[in-house]
Amino acid sequence: MKFTQYIKENKEELKRWNQYLKSNKMLNASIKIMKKIEKAGFKSWIVGGTVRDIILGFSPKDVDLATTMPIEKLETSFKKVYDIGKSRDFGIVVVKQDGYDFEVAQLRNDGSYTNGRKPDSVSFNVSLDDDLSRRDLTINAMAIKSDGSIVDKFNGKKDILNKIIRTVGNPFDRFEEDHLRMLRAIRFSSKLGFKLDKDTVDAIKSKKAHIKKISIERVKEELVKMASQAGDKFANAIIALDDVGILEIILPEITKLKDFPEERQFHPESYIDDKSSVFNHVMAALRKNKLTDPIINLSILFHDIGKGTTYKNIDGKHTFHKHASEAKDLIDNVAKKLKLSNKEKNAIMFSAVNHMKFHRGIEMKASKITKLVSDENWNVLKAVSLCDDSCRTGLFDKKRFNDIINKMEAISKKWSDKITQSSLKIIDGKRVMKLTGRRSGKSIGEIIGKVTGWVVDDGNKIPINDLIMKAHRELKE
Repeated sequence: MKFTQYIKENKEELKRWNQYLKSNKMLNASIKIMKKIEKAGFKSWIVGGTVRDIILGFSPKDVDLATTMPIEKLETSFKKVYDIGKSRDFGIVVVKQDGYDFEVAQLRNDGSYTNGRKPDSVSFNVSLDDDLSRRDLTINAMAIKSDGSIVDKFNGKKDILNKIIRTVGNPFDRFEEDHLRMLRAIRFSSKLGFKLDKDTVDAIKSKKAHIKKISIERVKEELVKMASQAGDKFANAIIALDDVGILEIILPEITKLKDFPEERQFHPESYIDDKSSVFNHVMAALRKNKLTDPIINLSILFHDIGKGTTYKNIDGKHTFHKHASEAKDLIDNVAKKLKLSNKEKNAIMFSAVNHMKFHRGIEMKASKITKLVSDENWNVLKAVSLCDDSCRTGLFDKKRFNDIINKMEAISKKWSDKITQSSLKIIDGKRVMKLTGRRSGKSIGEIIGKVTGWVVDDGNKIPINDLIMKAHRELKE
């Protein structure tokens, strides 16, 4: 069946609906709730993203319901009903059915918005059309009845067919009401590969300064959702954010990378219409990532952030000496601004600081190789380095890259085994404490690790006691 036929023919909609019901237990559970509501004399619909996903042929991950049944009646009609925070104030409760949780909302209309995020008040006893009219995008403003027929007042199906992202009603009003909708529009555009409607783009450009009023937690949440898809889609989201002027507001460190050209012999992929930039290279690296891990995508996005502060033109050549080590403080600042968790920050920083070490690969000492390979973010670093290297058009040697990885991991295993076998013979904690005057604790283990690594790497060329004191001094510094 062609998609255009599905759009035009209601019988095909019903056919698709029946196919979903046969294979989706969650949808069947939601229908049970709807039937019970309807049996009590009220109306109900599946609404929101579920409808969009069904039309697109995706398997819905959750199902939201809307109903004319008052909340009080819902609470007495179903055995397991509970609130989420203050959701009841907005006419929303959660109904549990067959092991699934369903948000069930009483039809409502929003009052005025004064904080640019949530309505000051809501009113109930409204029509389905009123309820759908308050939603952000046409593709999210459809409903499905229990018999599978679709309610589509705002031409959401048509916009899906034409691959257009458009707001419900006037985009300037929609974004003035809720500023977060600007980020959501861009996220859906990149996720679905749809084009933003011209009026929607104009409205975002006009209202972009309102992004500063949104809590950073919500901005981060949208950014992470954008990054939770394949790298090419995340790159499209970043480019869209840049095109409308939002990127320079939330991540000026990334926008800055547009100002610095790369050397063609090292980064031919960074040249677009004969103009090069680090930003272009980063986007090319993102497009090589097929994984949907947000940490990996964000790590790729920030891996060359240090180039924004280390650029120099020396004898006509574009250089970025020590850009990897420069990334540490920059990422620390970004992490504080976006309120990243320590786990997120550490992964991104580890990749940025260490990604250049792959160019030296097995030339490093075994102890340093092992330190990299044994880090909890080793797999993130591998993914970032692969994308960073493989995006360089015509220069990437896949066999050489894989050989370096395999050799580094083999060296790490051999060295770790040797350390395990040798460390107790070389040095013990009592000896360290006696020489250094330190008490038992974490530092003793660190000194043992340093000294053991030096001995295994270089042999017993320096007396053990001298190495212990060297490690002791380094820890004090």
